Amino acid sequence: MRAHMLTTKAIFFGAAISAFMMAMPALAERSPVSMGADNRVRYVYYNPVDVVRVDTNLLVNTSIELGQGERIDQVLMGDSEAFDVEVLSSRNVISVKPVVDVADTNMTVYTNQRVFSYRLVAGQAQSEIYRVVMRYPETKPKKKVDDSARYRDTGYVYSGSTDFTPVRVWNDGTNTFLLFGSNQRPSVFAVDSRGYEITTNTAQKGDVVKVVGVPSLLSLRVGDEVVCIKQQGGGLVLSPDDVAQLKSMEF
Repeated sequence: MRAHMLTTKAIFFGAAISAFMMAMPALAERSPVSMGADNRVRYVYYNPVDVVRVDTNLLVNTSIELGQGERIDQVLMGDSEAFDVEVLSSRNVISVKPVVDVADTNMTVYTNQRVFSYRLVAGQAQSEIYRVVMRYPETKPKKKVDDSARYRDTGYVYSGSTDFTPVRVWNDGTNTFLLFGSNQRPSVFAVDSRGYEITTNTAQKGDVVKVVGVPSLLSLRVGDEVVCIKQQGGGLVLSPDDVAQLKSMEF
C-alpha cells in the first residue's frame, strides 16, 4: 500500500469530505435495553451492519455474552490500554473492564459464525451495566445455503454527481462492488481516518469494479475531479430476487 500526504488538491478533497460528512445524517448506534426489572442486565439483537454501544464504568466489570455455538477467534481493539478485555474459557463471553475514568474506542469481535462491532464507552453511563446479552432474530429451519447469499449491503451515500459516479455500490461483507455506466473508469482509493488515500486491490469485469475489502470511505478520481462514497447503515437488501440480481454481477 502507499499513502501520500495531502497536497493542495488533497486539502480540497479533505474539505470536501468534511462538508460531505456534515451534511450527512449521524450514523445510528444501538444500545442494549433492559431484560426486566433490573436495568443492569440488558440485551440487544444482532444485526451484521449495526454498531452496538456498551457503556462501562471504572471498577465495574461488564460481560458481553454471545450465543450458544459462537466461538471467539479474535478480538481487535482500537485503544487496548484503556480497557482490560478478556475472552473467557467458554469462548463465547467477553469480559470488559475500563482501567481509566473516561475512554471511547471500538472493539471488533470475530467468531466462527459472525462479526460483531462494538463501541466501548467509559465514564458516561448513568447506571452500571453488568451483562449485555446478544440475541438473534428467530430463523426458520431451512436448507443450508452460502452465508454470503443471504443479503447485500447497499447503504452508501455519494458526495456528488459526475460522469464517473457509479450507478450502484454494494458489498457482500467481504468485497465492495461498484457498477458504472458506459463512462470512463476512475482510480479507486480507500480513505483512512486521517484523510489519507490508500491504494486498493481492484479488479474489473464489464461495467463492475470489485474492491477487495469493505472500506467505509472511498474516493474516486479522474484528473482533478473527485467523488466521495461513504458507507452508511440501513441499506440491507434481503429480498432473494434482489440479492440474486446483485450476486449475478459479482465475480
